Amino acid sequence: MVLLGLIALYFALQGRKEPPASSPQGEASPTCQARVWAATLGYQEVRLQLEGQASLIRLAWPQGGLEVETPKVCSAGECRVPIPPGVRPVEVRVDACPPIRLGE
Repeated sequence: MVLLGLIALYFALQGRKEPPASSPQGEASPTCQARVWAATLGYQEVRLQLEGQASLIRLAWPQGGLEVETPKVCSAGECRVPIPPGVRPVEVRVDACPPIRLGE
């Protein structure tokens, strides 16, 4: 009888999953849903080849920065973001994806 009880307990506990860890309220944790296939830095623009979903591109350079929405600068997976002439280096961040440094 004890053996039968232990077997039932074993199977009852097998189906349980641990609850997911929750982040503190009010702190959103954005995710990276885009993949940058190619990134090039021209004299007056940054070009990106993207796959997936992205809503915002942030560029930063030593004297400033720029933030643009992807529908304004992207078409068919290619994004062309105009920048001031000759800016170097440029850090590119797509949504919450890791930054890419260009022009170093």
